[in-house]
Amino acid sequence: MDNYLYGLNKDITDLIRSFEDDFQGAYNDEEDYAYEIVDECYDLPKFAKTYFDYAKFARDLFMGDYWFEDGYVFRCS
Repeated sequence: MDNYLYGLNKDITDLIRSFEDDFQGAYNDEEDYAYEIVDECYDLPKFAKTYFDYAKFARDLFMGDYWFEDGYVFRCS
């Protein structure tokens, strides 16, 4: 029984750790997340951001690297 409980506790701990690693936050939509990624990760001049296609960038992000459900973004692991 002790081995079973140890295994169960380890599984739960791994599940929580995986969730914490993959959870990116709450967003209005995929494009909202794309805005944040561009703002945080790319040093674009302000004028360039006005021409940036956030909808297409969001589409590309969510084709494989991320998924969006009920207002929450997760990284695919």
